[in-house]
Amino acid sequence: MSDLNKQDNTQIPNDNSQERWNTWRIIKWVLIAFPILIFYIYNSLHTAKSIKKKNELSKTLKELHSERISLESEITQASKQTRLAEQLETKGLKEISTPPKKIVRDRK
Repeated sequence: MSDLNKQDNTQIPNDNSQERWNTWRIIKWVLIAFPILIFYIYNSLHTAKSIKKKNELSKTLKELHSERISLESEITQASKQTRLAEQLETKGLKEISTPPKKIVRDRK
């Protein structure tokens, strides 16, 4: 009976050190995962911003292209000889109807 009353002196593993080790392991994973998560979020936002800017620039480029084509058409129409003659007639200049004469100089 005295054996039953005696306490067992065998050492129980320290659960506190195991718990600390598990906590440190979790902290290490958080310290690794957090910067990766921040980079992923930044990269996603930057990509979305870049795509939006690309679409805006593409739209602007299409508008400028159509404007260039219309301006080229206007310039082509304005530089035709009949159109120039009409514009110059309003200013008092008339188109020459006779061909130019060649002036020949005698050599002496």
